[in-house]
Amino acid sequence: MGKVRIITDTACDLPVEFLKEQGIRVVPMTINFADRSYEDGFDLSRDEFYHLLTTAAKLPTTAQPTPGAFVRVLKEVTQEGEEAIAITISSGMSGTHESALMAREELEQKEQVTVFDSRTASLGEGLLVLKAWEMAEAGADRAEIIRELTEIRARLLSVFTLDTLEYLQKGGRVSKVQAVVGEILSVKPILEVDREGRIVPREKARGRRRALKRLLEIMAEEGRDLANQLVTIGHSRCPEEAASFAEEIKQLYGVKQLRIEEISSTVGTHTGPGCLAVFFQGEAVSPTEG
Repeated sequence: MGKVRIITDTACDLPVEFLKEQGIRVVPMTINFADRSYEDGFDLSRDEFYHLLTTAAKLPTTAQPTPGAFVRVLKEVTQEGEEAIAITISSGMSGTHESALMAREELEQKEQVTVFDSRTASLGEGLLVLKAWEMAEAGADRAEIIRELTEIRARLLSVFTLDTLEYLQKGGRVSKVQAVVGEILSVKPILEVDREGRIVPREKARGRRRALKRLLEIMAEEGRDLANQLVTIGHSRCPEEAASFAEEIKQLYGVKQLRIEEISSTVGTHTGPGCLAVFFQGEAVSPTEG
């Protein structure tokens, strides 16, 4: 078979322009505002999205790509004689993985395609996309790439904090009373993605500085060999804070490979401005493919 082509969705939070430049095919999520729907990263920039989000009376909704959207991309790749690995946002957060699986079943060349559940989102998914692309460019075959992704996924930790509970409240994830009390007491939630790929509360911190310090402490407690791995940081509208956070990671843990990106509209709809997330590897749990 030919080269392995990497495919992903826009929830990976790597810029669409970058993905296209590297030959990574990308299938967009849809963002639905009251008066219009947009394709994340295609006809809606980060700046436009956050302006609309903070001025909209009603929180937008997100929609997974249809199986047909995946079919179109997968057909193009397989008909060119290439194999494909489609890396999706966690099946515990979105139906995108199921859409990709359904698309694969519609292909005549489905044996050339593997659909991989990242069991995370944002730059955690992006970290896996980057690794798969790097290996594909180096000539690794599909089985080798999937084995490596499965091993990384078993070690991958995704933790983040929010500056406001407003968007969780608007999305129905916390009550209005919890949101108001949280704002009054300056409570900053710290959340994580569990091993099933679902977002779950982890703990709370009083104040933003304490929340960011706690993220660094979690890295020290649970990270392994941080100096020799790629660490990714996602942020929503707080680039200076993300850059400062990255410098602390470098100084504290000797991290040499670090990538910062702004959180896309797919993820930002649910976090709002002021989210800061970090993705790194720790102890492995029993790896499973898929």
